[in-house]
Amino acid sequence: MSAKERLLLWTQQATEGYAGVRCENFTTCWRDGKLFNAIIHKYRPDLIDMNTVAVQSNLANLEHAFYVAEKIGVIRLLDPEDVDVSSPDEKSVITYVSSLYDAFPKVPEGGEGIGANDVEVKWIEYQNMVNYLIQWIRHHVATMSERTFPNNPVELKALYNQYLQFKETEIPPKETEKSKIKRLYKLLEIWIEFGRIKLLQGYHPNDIEREWGKLIIAMLEREKALRPEVERLEMLQQIASRVQRDSIICEDKLILARNALQSDSKRLESGVQFQNEAEIAGYILECENLLRQHVIDVQILIDGRYYQADQLVQRVAKLRDEIVALRNECSSVYSKGLEPNSLQTLKLMQIRKPLLKSSLLDQNLTEEEVNMKFVQDLLNWVDEMQVQLDRTEWGSDLPSVESHLENHKNVHRAIEEFESSLKEAKSSEVYKILTLTFLSKNTSRNQERHLDTLHNFVTRATNELIWLNEKEEEEVAYDWSEKNTSIARKKDYHAELMRELDQKEENIKSVQEIAEQLLLENHPARLTIEAYRAAMQTQWSWILQLCQCVEQHIRENTAYFEFFNDAKGATDSLRNLKDAIQRKYSCDRSSSVHKLEDLIQESMEEKEALLQYKSTVASLMGRAKAVVQLKPRNPDCPLKTSIPIKAICDYRQIEVLVTAVPVCHGPVCVLLCSSTQQRRC
Repeated sequence: MSAKERLLLWTQQATEGYAGVRCENFTTCWRDGKLFNAIIHKYRPDLIDMNTVAVQSNLANLEHAFYVAEKIGVIRLLDPEDVDVSSPDEKSVITYVSSLYDAFPKVPEGGEGIGANDVEVKWIEYQNMVNYLIQWIRHHVATMSERTFPNNPVELKALYNQYLQFKETEIPPKETEKSKIKRLYKLLEIWIEFGRIKLLQGYHPNDIEREWGKLIIAMLEREKALRPEVERLEMLQQIASRVQRDSIICEDKLILARNALQSDSKRLESGVQFQNEAEIAGYILECENLLRQHVIDVQILIDGRYYQADQLVQRVAKLRDEIVALRNECSSVYSKGLEPNSLQTLKLMQIRKPLLKSSLLDQNLTEEEVNMKFVQDLLNWVDEMQVQLDRTEWGSDLPSVESHLENHKNVHRAIEEFESSLKEAKSSEVYKILTLTFLSKNTSRNQERHLDTLHNFVTRATNELIWLNEKEEEEVAYDWSEKNTSIARKKDYHAELMRELDQKEENIKSVQEIAEQLLLENHPARLTIEAYRAAMQTQWSWILQLCQCVEQHIRENTAYFEFFNDAKGATDSLRNLKDAIQRKYSCDRSSSVHKLEDLIQESMEEKEALLQYKSTVASLMGRAKAVVQLKPRNPDCPLKTSIPIKAICDYRQIEVLVTAVPVCHGPVCVLLCSSTQQRRC
């Protein structure tokens, strides 16, 4: 098919369906101007009124068509008088129609495009897609901006899961929909540029991207608000669970204490010596210790606006009333019972002095019966001391160990003073009591020895842990941002710290060896010893990791400041060179040829020097790629976007594990906030 035939076919296809318009040639068919107007109307219906064309004269139609075509970029190659003749020049008409063909949008052969007949349909489809997506985005931006969260941890967790589900299931399809809008816009863009479509404000893909960016920011802000709130309520829920669990324990102990008190009440009514006073005192002490923790926990729940705080307050108040009531009952039952105020400062062991023989004298009792009753009370006292020794606790930290050690010294002193009471007993009974007393004293000595060794170990371990914690706090709180330029001083301090660590290592090993020896000897406070040993190992390992981090930070910060110092020097040198060149090479028409030749010669030398300086600039460009950013570490420089970061040491907390990776690996973390060291994540 020739070019002429293809052009004729295009004209016939473009004007198909137009009443009173036929294209069979490039001469007589074009005389009335209707074909020209029909072609333009096909592509720009907003510029041509075909009803007017149907009633206008040939010259008017031709003039209107050429005028409109000129507005859309087609050069006027013809005049109406040239065409409104019996036989227009075919070549001139073909040339002009070819200009129209070139000016109008075309669908690529075999490619994706929108034909003139489909423009309105596709434009309406595009507008509908944009309207729906924009409405959807704005609706969810408003939802994500909501900051009223439930206080119920279950409901809040459900809300957080709902957010995650939205992020994982609803966002990807909308991103696909956004991509479809972009593709459709690309197809419509040629018609927009041609003027067939008037793009309304807010309908460009860039406008959609701006709205989408608002949604993403709102989502990030919501997650930043939701996640800490979830963690906070989970922490409060754990505290509430502990209060409920310990309340049950306390209630059980109160039941045991009441049962024991009832037994002693019956014994006293029968004239028998009570046996459970120390046991009840222990129960009350344990309950009061739990109650003190309850008061602290409940206050935390109240301050945190926990949704069940009021119920737990009522439960703790009820326990407090029950403990006070039980304490009052004890005071009324025991003639030497517990004073109301003494229970508040009750020590771990209650020490009862044995009865004096003179207090048992009774006219109704024979001397033999008095002796038997006196000896029985001595035996009961020894049994009570043995029970208390068997129930000895060891403590879990330095203050509790010191408290238990002091209490035990009082018990041991009471056992030694007890021997004076034996002078009033007969020799046969004394032998039995002495045997039991020896056992109690032996047990007491062993326990005192264990407490002394435990106290020595815990004291040394605590001192080492305090020192390690202080060093940790110093390193964690150190400012590694661009504001702190004292890298040389930090380097000297770090070298001094490493020397201190070398010295401390011997102390740490010595304390660890003590722990190993105590465990080999089956020390009864195994749990406390193992806890301190593990804490020292963990803290020592952590401080060594921090030192490795400090060394890397020193290298990176040194490189950072050296780079910017060198870059500033290079910038100043280039700026000075530029100013010198501008001053030196200022010439005009009056300059002599000799001077110009000298300047050209000097410029060649300066050009050579400048080329040599190029390597300095290239070196700076290469170094720039390896320079670590320090500004994101500055709390005064809020982040505008998240930054990928690498971990250079292992970091462990509850439900959090960050593992160091080689530099060649990709980032494993994202810096979301730099306001404080604690909030960096």
